[in-house]
Amino acid sequence: MGALTVHLKATYLQLRIYIWMIIIIIILGRLAELIVGFFTDSSQKTGLADGNLLLLILLIIAIVLPLSYYSRIVHLGASRKQYFWGLQFVYIVWAVALALFNSLWPIFEVNVLHKSTHNLIEAFHWNEFGIMGSFLYQTIFYLMAMALLSMLISGSYHLFGWFLWALLIVAIPTGTAIPALRTHVVSFFEALLFNDSLLKGVGFNLVLFLVFVAVGWFFTKKRTH
Repeated sequence: MGALTVHLKATYLQLRIYIWMIIIIIILGRLAELIVGFFTDSSQKTGLADGNLLLLILLIIAIVLPLSYYSRIVHLGASRKQYFWGLQFVYIVWAVALALFNSLWPIFEVNVLHKSTHNLIEAFHWNEFGIMGSFLYQTIFYLMAMALLSMLISGSYHLFGWFLWALLIVAIPTGTAIPALRTHVVSFFEALLFNDSLLKGVGFNLVLFLVFVAVGWFFTKKRTH
């Protein structure tokens, strides 16, 4: 556990400038919103929920760490296996922390701040599963998304990784442009984000997460820099 804590601390030190930039931008945005609210009608929903904006941290973590953390820790003597599983631990900690924050913050926002904002949790109907269900769905989805980004970044050092990049770039516009494929694309995202079954939604995201982790490990084993 001590080694995993070292990973968490080391990655935070590497990412703290990005994390605090996001937090400061959110605070300044809310301050400007508060000032404007004194002069306008702020009874309607305003902006995106703070917890949703903090999800940018997960994107930065999943992109920056595979690019720079690998070379630093491997040069210090760590193995690829130690690097990779340490990274997964960091992803889990951040995904759980922000999923928990996003599950509890709307309650605080409505009941204490008396404020209504647009929330992705409501948009995807995850709030219908209750606090624990919403927390679980978010955690697995965030992990899946981070694993996907991490896999793609790690794959940029491998020929097969470039194939995956090309496939992803071509698949999205092609799938939405061709009517015969559009239905399947919509069904995929419905199962991924708008699933009305907690078990199926979490299960689908979990399967994708495990696939992306496995491919990410394949790329990591092949990395030389």
